[in-house]
Amino acid sequence: MNRLHPTIQEGWAIHVYSCDRRLLCTLEPSHGWMFMVGLALGLTLGIIGYNLPHGAATTASPDPSPDIVAPLQID
Repeated sequence: MNRLHPTIQEGWAIHVYSCDRRLLCTLEPSHGWMFMVGLALGLTLGIIGYNLPHGAATTASPDPSPDIVAPLQID
């Protein structure tokens, strides 16, 4: 005789409704995991970008008249 076993693993979801009971969005576990992966990746890239060597500091030139460069040059 076969007996049906209840499902042990049940998923979860968060449903967000508007005031007139229309479904606005649904949040599932995969959304949470992707959010956490995005946070970790962003933090990692931020740390790597912050620790990259920056260009050498330039000193101000003593020449008081800077070079004027035309925004458009026609040859």
